[in-house]
Amino acid sequence: MKIRGLDFSYGDKLIFSGFDLDVPSGKTLCIMGGSGTGKTTLVNCICRQLDFGGDIDFEDGKSKIAYVFQQPRLIPSMSVEDNIKFVLPKGMDKISIANKVDRVIAQLRLEDCRKSYPSKISGGQASRTAIARAMVTDCDLLILDEPFKGLDVKLKREIIDILINLIEGKSVIFITHDPEEALAIGDRICVFERNSGEGVRIKGEIEISQCKSQRDMYGEYINNLRQKVYEIL
Repeated sequence: MKIRGLDFSYGDKLIFSGFDLDVPSGKTLCIMGGSGTGKTTLVNCICRQLDFGGDIDFEDGKSKIAYVFQQPRLIPSMSVEDNIKFVLPKGMDKISIANKVDRVIAQLRLEDCRKSYPSKISGGQASRTAIARAMVTDCDLLILDEPFKGLDVKLKREIIDILINLIEGKSVIFITHDPEEALAIGDRICVFERNSGEGVRIKGEIEISQCKSQRDMYGEYINNLRQKVYEIL
């Protein structure tokens, strides 16, 4: 996906002015930056939730997007299984639906709670259900907007380990304030900055060439990148 000459303002508050960004196909782009630097505004433009100037173009014209929010946003009256089914086309045959749902439930390790309602599951299970609901759609672009917010470190690491295998080869935009999340998940880290009265600019970028599934988070390679991330931030 290519973003060219993006312009957007909230009234008199300028957010983007002539902004360019490439989202690599089949890779994970992690977007970081302080509050108010346009991260969520950018993805709302990509999802056509906001009116903007400029161009946002997808390869081959494909633009099927799945979005995982900061909160799981599960439907309280539906089970885990039905929350996942809910986003599939109504005209899809029952066997195809069952196969798709069974696959993501197994991938996200939700077998034990598939018949449970959101009020009866843990925060980690709710987060995994939200990811499963996005993954079941076979999207062209997956957007994850701080999906681990509020989870403890151990639980976050468990979900990241699951997610790494699921997003291999997929086009992903991952928004986070946490350098550790970005270093674990990203193929490229892009840090946004916005000064008062000015549009967003890219303060710095880092490429991560090491395969996600083989990263030693405390090895020399990642430690060197960690230092660069903090220097940019």
